[in-house]
This record gives sequence, C-alpha cells and structure tokens, in this order.
Amino acid sequence: MMPHWFHVDHQLGDRMLRYKFLRYSFFLSLIGTLLVPLYTLFIAFPNLTHLLLFQAEQTSARIATHLRHQISMDAVNRDNLLVSPLLKEEIIQLSEDFGILKSRLYDSRGQMIFSTTSGEIGRQNDEEFFVTQVAKGRNYSEVVSKEESTREGEHFASDVVETYIPIMYQNQFYGAFEIYLDLPREKAAMDRMVLEGGVIVSTLSLALVLLILYVRHSVVTPVARISQAMNRMILGDLDHRVPEVGRDEIGDLARVFNQMCQQLQHAHVSLEQERDKLNTILLGAQEGIVSTDGSGTIVLVNPAAETLLGKTRDQMVKEGFLRLLDDPEFLVATMERAGIDTPSTLVFNQKVLCIQAASIHNARGGLIGSVALLRDITAEKQLEDKLRSLSYTDALTGLLNRRRMDELLLNEWNRAKRYTIGFSFMLIDVDHFKRFNDDHGHDQGDRVLVALAKLMQGHFRTVDYCCRYGGEEFAVILPNTKAEQVLEAAERLRQKMASLEVDGLKVTISVGLSHYVPECTVGQLVKAADKALYRVKENGRNGVAFQEP
Repeated sequence: MMPHWFHVDHQLGDRMLRYKFLRYSFFLSLIGTLLVPLYTLFIAFPNLTHLLLFQAEQTSARIATHLRHQISMDAVNRDNLLVSPLLKEEIIQLSEDFGILKSRLYDSRGQMIFSTTSGEIGRQNDEEFFVTQVAKGRNYSEVVSKEESTREGEHFASDVVETYIPIMYQNQFYGAFEIYLDLPREKAAMDRMVLEGGVIVSTLSLALVLLILYVRHSVVTPVARISQAMNRMILGDLDHRVPEVGRDEIGDLARVFNQMCQQLQHAHVSLEQERDKLNTILLGAQEGIVSTDGSGTIVLVNPAAETLLGKTRDQMVKEGFLRLLDDPEFLVATMERAGIDTPSTLVFNQKVLCIQAASIHNARGGLIGSVALLRDITAEKQLEDKLRSLSYTDALTGLLNRRRMDELLLNEWNRAKRYTIGFSFMLIDVDHFKRFNDDHGHDQGDRVLVALAKLMQGHFRTVDYCCRYGGEEFAVILPNTKAEQVLEAAERLRQKMASLEVDGLKVTISVGLSHYVPECTVGQLVKAADKALYRVKENGRNGVAFQEP
C-alpha cells in the first residue's frame, strides 16, 4: 500500500484553473497581442536568399509536376521525349501566370528539345551538375543576379532563380525542365508572407517572453527551491524543508513535498532500525550465510561463512555462488532437493558442514536470488560417532559387542548367499575362567579377558570382526575364507595364548569353528561352532575343533 502522502487531492486539477497563475497568463497574452506589432516594425529580417531559393524551387517543382502530367510516359521512350502542341500552350500559359521568364525542356541525353525562346532548340547541356545531380533525380537551383550572366551566357533585367526539375518515371530519368522565375515578383510575395507571419510570430513571441518572465518569478524560482531540496534529499538530507508560501499550486506542491520528506524520514529511521537488527543477526550468527541477487552475483557474505569455508568475501564473489564448496554439481543437486530431502552434509575445510541451499522466486516465477546456509556440525558428528562406537563396542575389551556381532553376522550371511562366497565363524572360550575369578578376584579375570582381546586384535586380519560374545566367550567373523585357513588361524591363536602369561598366570583357550555352506541359516552356523567348542571342552580343553552346520 502506498503511503498516504502519495494520494493527491483529486480536485487539485480543477482548482488550478481558478488560480492567479493562469489568469495572469491570459492577461499577459492579451497585452502582448497589442504590443508586439510595434516591436515587429523594427525587426531586421535576415537575408531571404535561401528562403526565396527554396520557395522558387518549390514553385518550379509544382509547375514541372503539372507539366509532367501533360506527357504520356507510356507513349515515349527515354531517348525520344516528344513535345506536344498542348504542352507548348500550357508552358506559355504558366509562364504568364507565374512570371516565368524562360522555360526549357531537355531529354535524357541533355539535349534541349523545347524553349520559350526561339533558336535554342538542339543545344546540348554538358554541365557537370546536370549529369551528377539532375540526371540522378535531384533538383538543382541557383540565384542569378542581374549583374551576372547565366551558365549559357544570358543576361536578365532582374534577379532570377534558375531551377532544374528532373522528369522521373519508374525510377528512370526521362529529361528535365529548366525554369527561370522572376525573383522580384517572388520576393514581393515572400515579403508579404514574412511580414504577415512575422507579425503573428512576434506577437506570440512577445507574449511568450512576458509569460516566461512571469513564470520565472512565480513558478521557476519556487520549483527551483523544491528541486534543490529534492537533490539534498537524494544526498540524504531528510531534515531540509521548503517554504510553504501562498495557497496556489506551488504552495500545495511545497506542502506535499514537506510531508513526503517527513514520511521518508520516519521510513528511513525504521529501515535503519531494521538494518541494525539484520546486521546483528547476520554478524552474530554462528551459521554461515551467503546470498546472491537475481543475476547470480554474490551480494551478502557474513563472517561465519568466511570462517567455515576458509575463503574471503572477494574470493567467493570472484569464484561465484556455485563454487562455494568447489563442487558446482553438488551445490546444484542440493538446491534441487531443497525442501524435499534432508540437508546435505560434507567434509570441507577440515570441518563437517551441514548445508541448505535454495533459489528464491517471486510470484511470477522470476529469480530473486539464491541463498546458502552453512553450519559446522563437526562436534556433533564426533559425538555421534562416539555414541555409535559406544553402542557397538564392549566397554571392557574394546571389541565389538554381541548386538553388533549379530548385525555383522547377518550381513555376511546375506552377502555369502547372494554372491556364493564363503565365510567362517569362530567361538573362543577361556578355559577354567571361573577359577581366575574365584582364586584371584574379578579384576584378575577382567585382565585375562583384556589380554585375550588384545591378542585377537593383533592376530586376525583387519577385515575380520572380533567380538565379545558374552562372559568369557569371544567370537570372530572371518569373511571370504575357507575352512582350512580358519583352522590354521585358530590353532596359531591357541598356541599364542598358551605361551602367554597374564600377571604370571597361564591361560588357555578352547576354539570351535564352523563354515558357511549353502542353505544353512545363521542360527545353524552359530550352533555348529558351539557344538565344536563343546567337543573341545569334553576332550580336555585347550584345543580347536570344526563342525559343519
């Protein structure tokens, strides 16, 4: 909605007709009508040669055009232009009516085929202007004073205007009329026309001059003050006001301008307050903010964005919005998913960043600009990874816990079934573990478990999963293995443990193995390893056994 000071009184236009400005304009015009004729009598007219020349050329052109219609162009050719008796009579009559001193007619080759003066027919016109101008379809005129001779060497008793008018038909040159007009006769007619026109123009001019003087005093000066005030307003001076003099339209304009300045001043203060709020948010925000205008040029970068991206504002402006993360395709894909998918996450500048980006359009679909919001979630990701690790890790041994083992075992079983590859499962039990707890305390038992876990981590491959199965039992998932390989690895582990002392105590282990075969279930695989382990214990412990599912 427009501010109320933009709504001008609809009766202002009607009231203007009643103001003294227009009344005085009328009286000044009336006075000027009486005074200007006196002034016109003393005006020195400029040289009328060019004006007369133009007038004579126009008269000659009209005469030539009239005579041209007396010639049937369809019945002639360019090299044989015929002069009919009717045309001759018309030329003689026009010469009397318009004061033509002499008339001639040339064909397309420049040969004279008719003249009002006998004895001239047959002459050849070889003048350069005839070839370069008249034959090209352009008029040619010049003034010949009575003291001078024409190009043909003739003398006239008065000043004349010599004019050549080409005869053109379908853009072809057929010939030309040469007409000599009596200049004094034309000058007299011109003088009358100029005098009459001068009186009218002078009258209007004087009225206009007086009107301008009045307008300068009554309108221009006040408007100039308002214009100066507007320039000061443009430069930011909203405190300046113009004098509100009179009740006419200029006074109304001054009052409206002052009201406008006051409203702008209030709006400017409000905008400054909003700008300060926005700057506080942008400069104090921990999230990085980068935005562009409709052309894609970056126009806003807050300090947090410079810190998170490790780039200066000038560098970002130079590289462009799509290269904020040095990966235009990633940013475009993020903007296309705006409002549909979760925010994108990536590692950039040694930080884990969460980015949201979108293009903003107006109601007509036009692009207003684009914006990217960046948040450093490195600490959150580290905490998330730590929590995930805690949820999957046994607190005592640092190995994977039973829940994680169940997930990994199911994943390996699905992979083996899909790709027909083998994997093995191993159960490990500490022999006589209860004795360590009963004789040496639970702390000693815990140290035995930690020692075995450490030995397992150093013994198995990085692709194998070592888990604490529960209590003194451990489990190992060995992807992409054969049964013979796993038997050898289990035996080497058993031997290493048997040769190891924990706080001076000998510790042995029993190991049960099983290997994936098609059609077996996860439960059957675990149960087979458990049976193999039970068989080792029945045979005296400290051994390795294998059982197929």
